[in-house]
Amino acid sequence: MEMTFQDTLNLVLKASNEGVWDWYVGSDEVYYSDRVRDFMGWKPGEEINIFKEPEKILFKPDVAYFSNILEMTLADSDEELFAIDCRIVCPNGRKRWLRIRGIVTWQDEKPIRLTGSMIDISKRKRAEAALEEERSMLRLVIDHVPVQVFFKDTESRYVMVNQRQCDWIGAKNPEEILGKTPEGYFTENHWNISRSNDLKIMETGESIVDQIVCERWKNRPDTYVQIVKRPWWDSRGKLKGTFGISTDVTKLISAKEKLEQMALNLQMRNRAYMEELQLAREVQQALLPGRQGVWEEHIAPMVGKADIAQRYIPATELAGDYYDVMPLEDGKVGIFIADVMGHGVRSALVVGMIKGVMEKASSYAGQPAEFMSRLNQGLTRILGRSKIDMFTTACYVVLDFERDHMCIVSAGHDYPLFKWRGESKITGHESKGPALGLFMQAEYHSVCCSISDVDTMLMYTDGIYESSNINGDEWGIERLEKAYREGGCESMEALLDYIDQRAMAWMGEKGFDDDVCLIGVRMKGANGLGL
Repeated sequence: MEMTFQDTLNLVLKASNEGVWDWYVGSDEVYYSDRVRDFMGWKPGEEINIFKEPEKILFKPDVAYFSNILEMTLADSDEELFAIDCRIVCPNGRKRWLRIRGIVTWQDEKPIRLTGSMIDISKRKRAEAALEEERSMLRLVIDHVPVQVFFKDTESRYVMVNQRQCDWIGAKNPEEILGKTPEGYFTENHWNISRSNDLKIMETGESIVDQIVCERWKNRPDTYVQIVKRPWWDSRGKLKGTFGISTDVTKLISAKEKLEQMALNLQMRNRAYMEELQLAREVQQALLPGRQGVWEEHIAPMVGKADIAQRYIPATELAGDYYDVMPLEDGKVGIFIADVMGHGVRSALVVGMIKGVMEKASSYAGQPAEFMSRLNQGLTRILGRSKIDMFTTACYVVLDFERDHMCIVSAGHDYPLFKWRGESKITGHESKGPALGLFMQAEYHSVCCSISDVDTMLMYTDGIYESSNINGDEWGIERLEKAYREGGCESMEALLDYIDQRAMAWMGEKGFDDDVCLIGVRMKGANGLGL
């Protein structure tokens, strides 16, 4: 069947989801195709001349902009293209973004006709707004992590730094550093070594990981940093330069203490958003104590007194669960576990806040109830200023091995599971306080027992029992308790493995729906993990 030009045009417009319009400049009538009427939400007879009465169809903040663009286009005989993205308000009140493009026909230097097309770009605009919000939150995370972050081009000039890197260099803001090389801040010899390392990374593609570097400055004493530096490729595989992080370890080097082993395995993503997301995830992992070298340091006071193990399984790139094991004065040990509402970027941001608030309240860590109150006050204050509507549940346990004493305080969090070998038991679940970050004057109370009465203890977040199988059935707290009771294994590591295996067997390939954190403690002196 032979197709006319009009038939072909209609098919092309249908495939592109565009509508067409035609206006003789100055006239009251405008030709609109059916697709344009669909965009506008018009019924027959409801058409409005958008060029003469834009205020009747456009979103009010866009009216002046539309009129100005139209006026300038029709006033310049050298201008043929009319192009604008604007919002309309349909008769049902719904707002839409439209991309409007047209060509002006001129005669004797006067515009006589304006013809073009329209297309609904609302989905694209919403996606752009969402991406911008995510990038803003990621930038907030990057600027508040306790490490220096930098990106450099192939000439070793800074193209992106976080605020901590600015402070480290001695600049007020990133604009003072961008476009400059480190040559202006360090000695000539140090700059030559740094530049040589950058060239080697870009030539070979090999990364520098956890290298201790002595920084020699022109106008300040030497400092030591631990660095991770990698080649930087864009989403098309083109080499852009190098990127990395550095951490101040000057005091550790000066005091000859054991250097903290960093485990930041930055992965380059194909897109800019994924690059920043991966970087934020690696930074969040650095806040946890369960890394080689760091974990042993944290649990050192428990050696010979208790066997402790942990599992940390994030559900997405950025997690909302957090845990810490803190050596305290007089041989005490504090074990902290928290679960921020939801997961992802927002939850990861709050986790970073919790870490900072814990450091400020560290002098109260030996007093469980007071420590939890201080955390709540600090987090509530920060969330209030940031206008972030989120909360965090937490549980904190202080073990005093010298006095054979254990105290527990909860902020809306599940109490630990216990296996007992004595008579006293934790029965104060009614003392559970409100979640952190809800209101400033929340009160918390601790419940206590003898350590010698405890065989094992399991602290956990709700992700372990709220995850469901392919049928939507949750594993449940009852199955968690059963796996804990049945797991008569030779070590806490083996017990946590058993619980994890039972949960995974229930969920199958689906995996966990939420972040999972487990901390298991076995007190020395028990015959085994089972009673």
